[in-house]
Amino acid sequence: PGQTMGRRQNKKSINQVDSQSSNDDVGKRKCSTTFFVEGIRNRLEVLRLCSSNDEYSSIAEAIAEPALENNTPPAEDVLENVKNILLDYFEEVDEEDAKKLVYAAAIDAWSADLGLVNLSVINNSEDVSDGSVSDSDDHVDEAYSNSDYDEDDGDFIGEGECELCEREIKLTRHHLIPKSTWPRMKKRIWNAAPVIKSLNSLASREELTGNEPQQIMQRLQETKEGLNRKLEKILGTSNTTCLPTVITHDTVRGHLTQVCLLCRQCHSAIHRIHTEWELAMEYNTMERLLECDEVMKFGKWANKQRPGNKT
Repeated sequence: PGQTMGRRQNKKSINQVDSQSSNDDVGKRKCSTTFFVEGIRNRLEVLRLCSSNDEYSSIAEAIAEPALENNTPPAEDVLENVKNILLDYFEEVDEEDAKKLVYAAAIDAWSADLGLVNLSVINNSEDVSDGSVSDSDDHVDEAYSNSDYDEDDGDFIGEGECELCEREIKLTRHHLIPKSTWPRMKKRIWNAAPVIKSLNSLASREELTGNEPQQIMQRLQETKEGLNRKLEKILGTSNTTCLPTVITHDTVRGHLTQVCLLCRQCHSAIHRIHTEWELAMEYNTMERLLECDEVMKFGKWANKQRPGNKT
């Protein structure tokens, strides 16, 4: 009996060790995934690609998501997927630089466990692993200075009239469609492209058939209403009037990168009042922002405030 008890105690001790080892592994994996997200976030911040701390965090999590799905270090194809998501968010980033950023963050997180990854992409980038920009990335900064994104949303760009409170004050750029929503928005717009094309064709036909019998005009109207319902279903909103009439990479890019100029107070207020998805879907023009009672109420209040150093 004593020997049996000893074996049971020994078995229990082994199970406890295995359980502790398993818990340690889980903790290590969680720590690694956290490091990976933080590594991406820090590198985005170095490149000044977002407009707020919340945006850096949410976009970093979205970019890193494919590498967080399994409890193992990501394979090379997974990191390639992460890179492609990063490029979906930031088209101004060169593909090679995006790859360096992702792989460096992965090495920080998983180190030698990344046995399948070709690490040659960062051999010439000594400082990239700690979030700093290496000499080889100088051309990236030049690209930003000549792009549509050379000014961060939160940065002052000069003085002028705020489009909301109408004060003469230091201004910031507000992306009417927040960057964090761009991948979802692009996908929806491209899915809607055939419907938009059909609506345009129908509009042209209506112009040519203005004197057609009432029955034909009614049929065209019913077709138009059906297409609009389909478009609303694809986009998830009835706000379709501001969409490009022709869907190309350039028109989609132009649509997503529209900005208005706001003072810091009004800029911050808009993001407090509405979520980024609400802004992208329902308040993606200055006209629509001004239709929001809460936004207008703040604008009227801000108009009576004296511009100071904090604004």
